[in-house]
Amino acid sequence: MRLRHLLYLLLPLLLLPLLPAWAQDGFELRGRVLDAKTAEPLAGASISLKERPSIGAVSEADGRYSLRAPAGTYTLLIRYIGYENQELTLRLFQNKTLDLKLIPATYSTSEVEVIGTRLKPITQTATMGELDIPMESVKTLPVLFGETDILKTVQLLPGVQSGGEGNTGFYVRGGGADQNLVQLDQAVVYNPGHLLNFFSVFNSDAIRNATLIKGNMPARYGGRLSSVLDVELREGNTDSLQAEGGIGLIASRLTVQGPLLKDKAAFIFSARRTYVDVLFDPFLRNTEQGGVPYYFYDFNGKLSYTLSPKDRLYLSGYYGKDVGSLILSSGRFVADFQWGNAAATARWHHRFTDKHVVDVSGIVSDYDFSFDWDFGGIKTAVETGVRDYSFRTDFVYTPSVRHQFEYGLHYTHHTLRPRTGSAETAEDDVFSTDRILAKTAHEAALYLSDDWNVTDRLLLSAGIRGSYFVQMGPFTFYSFDQNERPIDSVEYTAGERVKSFMALEPRISLRYTLSAVSSVKASYTRSAQYLHLVSNAFTTLPLDVWVPSSAIVEPQRASQYAMGYFRNFKQNMYEGSVEVYYKTMENQLEYREGYVAGPSNRDLEYEFVRGSGESYGAELFLRKNYGNLQGWLGYTLSWTDRTFPNINQGRTFPARFDRRHDVSVVATYTYNSRWTFGGSFVYGTGQATTMPQRRYLIEGTVNYQYGERNSFRMQPFHRLDLSATLEGKALKRLQSSWTFAIYNVYGRRNPFLYYIDSEGAPYSTETRVQAKKVSLIPFPLPSVTWNFKW
Repeated sequence: MRLRHLLYLLLPLLLLPLLPAWAQDGFELRGRVLDAKTAEPLAGASISLKERPSIGAVSEADGRYSLRAPAGTYTLLIRYIGYENQELTLRLFQNKTLDLKLIPATYSTSEVEVIGTRLKPITQTATMGELDIPMESVKTLPVLFGETDILKTVQLLPGVQSGGEGNTGFYVRGGGADQNLVQLDQAVVYNPGHLLNFFSVFNSDAIRNATLIKGNMPARYGGRLSSVLDVELREGNTDSLQAEGGIGLIASRLTVQGPLLKDKAAFIFSARRTYVDVLFDPFLRNTEQGGVPYYFYDFNGKLSYTLSPKDRLYLSGYYGKDVGSLILSSGRFVADFQWGNAAATARWHHRFTDKHVVDVSGIVSDYDFSFDWDFGGIKTAVETGVRDYSFRTDFVYTPSVRHQFEYGLHYTHHTLRPRTGSAETAEDDVFSTDRILAKTAHEAALYLSDDWNVTDRLLLSAGIRGSYFVQMGPFTFYSFDQNERPIDSVEYTAGERVKSFMALEPRISLRYTLSAVSSVKASYTRSAQYLHLVSNAFTTLPLDVWVPSSAIVEPQRASQYAMGYFRNFKQNMYEGSVEVYYKTMENQLEYREGYVAGPSNRDLEYEFVRGSGESYGAELFLRKNYGNLQGWLGYTLSWTDRTFPNINQGRTFPARFDRRHDVSVVATYTYNSRWTFGGSFVYGTGQATTMPQRRYLIEGTVNYQYGERNSFRMQPFHRLDLSATLEGKALKRLQSSWTFAIYNVYGRRNPFLYYIDSEGAPYSTETRVQAKKVSLIPFPLPSVTWNFKW
């Protein structure tokens, strides 16, 4: 590790003064924050006392809040973006329960000012690297082809790097794409991308809340090393029937929600589909391809039912597919491919008392990819996928305002198909791997954590997660000689235990309040990951495969240390933070040098090599939460390295997503009741890649000598996107708007990849060889979307 770099990052924080703590007793106020029209809980609403600004709370996912203050009469302030502010007189002379119902904001035609925030004040919580993503901001930002996208917004946050131009893949604090836990209503989403990751699987109209946690994960999360993106679906309107949607350049979407039983049961259903294939099919029907060969679609649905004052039942689901085909060489090559995710969650929420609740969930998550082609009469099929059956119980116990305990049990049965395939001719089967490569495993975890308000200034969040993973048969373990020929094997039958792993994963974080508007935090997290995604490409693609930990592949492990200074200004109108981190990663996986993908009866895990990783850096974040002008500035300075004994001759090399500098500027401006403008600017150091340094001609064959691993830097990446939203005039119950956007305003030719090109006679010594850049969207790309709500 470059120790001097880390010292430079830590020095400002080590000099911060620590002030003495003081204690305070009083009475407790608790309750829920709800939408007054739909009764839907509002997560992230800010509740505070006007006379004592340092005392406040933020509503949880189910709308619940609690705070404690000395006896007295106060003015209670409730703020939430998009809703009217409330000021209530509060007489607090005993413990009290109070539900707060907020009314959606109404705007005058002369001036618009939205005051409030759904964002947790960063000075109050102990969690570091946690950022709520407001859906209002997601919908106003300019995006590719006008499709609003949570994952594109995630890429604009400090500490997060994109997978490339127009891509939804993301990397967090030096971790790989597989090290991000992406959840939709508790169900794991293994590939969150549509259209080769140009769009995400998340339909913004159906989403209530999204939270990104970078590294310092609470103990209830596990199975990943780098981050958590936790996405929750809306619960549906219990008051009246509503519909909303939009028509864009390549896709349309529709969301319908309403009551099933008045004030008791509600539903929400969302659908989205691209239609480029339908629109252009009449014009391309006579071509070789026969039309546009690609489309995707997805569905979201959720039912909520109030069984009793203490019991609620939720049923939610997702299903999405990408479907395509390809015809080349005058029909000699014909291929069909598809991939997609399916997920379903059944959750029972029970409240034993106001202080003790439990969620019991059953979850199914499925991801599959298949590619079938016929070339010259030889038919080949390749398939990969993951299917999980999960059960989890999560308890929250709040015995007092000083403590909040979380504990629970999680279990998952994994079935993985890392690489199954077959090939056949008209006469006979040539190749089949179905029997060999299907894999099963069990994963379980117990966790316990406590958010302990030691004093009114010192908050300690400590947790422990114990995880267990076991690989099950059928499985054959081979031993090889120095020429990689099998010399011995051990065979395990179906249901037989092959290999097991255990890990203790402690997490601890501290928040010390320096004043009513500032705090310092520190954290340590140890985590383990038992499923792995190994890629040869520049970003995650559907054909990348998931493999389990096994007798061949050890679990990945990581330790992360972080410190930060956090401050808000003007009653949380502005908030800012500086965080530094250092992370070590063990048992990182890469394909061995010289590996070429293709059909094989050999387990894919034998093609991996193991190494270690290191990442450290600093993140600056400044955000304006409410008012006509909102947005944020993010900057990341980071280093990310990898060391593999069997790669690059054992020398340390930069990871592919190592970037020294990343800058993002995001803004939305409400001009009046009809016009809202948005914009984003991003800049990043070029990605690291490996390129040839020399070219040789040996016996008429061209050979290239490559440089050290990832020793070549692409050109820096930067882009400006702009948008404008025009609200239409309301017609009875119909509201509509138009969103106009320009992607890549000044036509920057950002590099997507480089390739080697030569000029002159191919086998002469006078041939000129040079690297050439490929850009995906090297021009301004306009889009327009019509949105409606009824």
